[in-house]
Amino acid sequence: MSKRLFKPRSDRQFSKAINTTPRTFTTTTRKRSSKSPKSTPFNALRQYSSPAHVRPSRHITEAELEQGLRRGIDACNRLFSETVASEKAILDVLHTCRLIAADVAGEPAKSSDTKKDVTAAASLLSLADRGSKRLRVQKLSRENQLLVDELSRALFSIVSHESVFISPEVLEVYISAQSCLGKPETFPEVFYMYANKPIPIEGSKGKQFKKQNPNKVNNAIPVAVADQALQTAIDARELDVAMDIVDTAYAQKSFRRAKFIRKGLLPTTGLAVAPFGAYIVASQLAMFQDSMEPGMATNIAFAGILAYMGFTTTIGIVAVTTANDQMDRVTWAPGMPLRERWIREEERAAIDKVAGSWGFDEEWRRGEEEGKDWDRLRLWIGNKGMLLDAVELMEGME
Repeated sequence: MSKRLFKPRSDRQFSKAINTTPRTFTTTTRKRSSKSPKSTPFNALRQYSSPAHVRPSRHITEAELEQGLRRGIDACNRLFSETVASEKAILDVLHTCRLIAADVAGEPAKSSDTKKDVTAAASLLSLADRGSKRLRVQKLSRENQLLVDELSRALFSIVSHESVFISPEVLEVYISAQSCLGKPETFPEVFYMYANKPIPIEGSKGKQFKKQNPNKVNNAIPVAVADQALQTAIDARELDVAMDIVDTAYAQKSFRRAKFIRKGLLPTTGLAVAPFGAYIVASQLAMFQDSMEPGMATNIAFAGILAYMGFTTTIGIVAVTTANDQMDRVTWAPGMPLRERWIREEERAAIDKVAGSWGFDEEWRRGEEEGKDWDRLRLWIGNKGMLLDAVELMEGME
């Protein structure tokens, strides 16, 4: 198991290349504020990586794969050799490397000068291997494995460069490329840089940067990107990396704020304006009766409508926040506020996925896991206000 990139929250230290100064940048978009300089020409790479030239998956030889890896490494190394690269040039190189990485993650390469007899046993082993989550990089030649490692480092050097602005598209392509290579070790650090890395100001004299606010909604890691990164860490059996991905993506304040805006803002707004709508409806209903004064009828109708809406809303909120059918091994500890349960559900689901991947698959063996990694995982889950394998929720223990 690889060494963790991050230490516990109390004494976490990051790479020297990352500026850990508190951020106060308060703009609302992840865009550069000035015109971009002329990009370095990468015509061949743009043609190779354009959507019209996306290649279907195919069998390639080790020699072809080696050529592709060397081409990707050379493109990464030439990106900042002349001038400051534009975002378009960076994306062109990343898309090219993404296509090369897709070849790495494809079917096992067949050597052009060797042929093997196909037997029934070999076919069964091939099917079993194809169904497993092992990445093809483990089956490459030693030289190609070294090239894969070098390409992974070259990709990280691009996004960690001080003049590179990590936009959502850059982050998505980077995570996708590294996932195909089976290299999730840099994901937590890249997620941290995505929210904290100073943004370069283009067109200014000298190198100038403006700080970011890591808690800003636009600095939240997209859910699809975080899910892909977590799955890659699980497939690579990197427990420390998976835990760090949860801490740097799902557990961030910006991620929770983005969820509230995406899913909770509209219902909250409707709930806030509901009393005004209820009063208007009540005043109109009061005009259809003559048994009491309109003012009293309006108040009675308003109270009834408001009570109905309040009771129904309360029951709905409790039902949504206390639902546990989607929970497998990780549940909330008693006393956790309902608002926390809802806003942190993605974090709990990610932790549940990690626990399920490192534990026994058989339900009847759950609770028998042991070892340092499992004890550390249980302690980490407990520190987040969650329970691993709550006894009262296990099968047969109701």
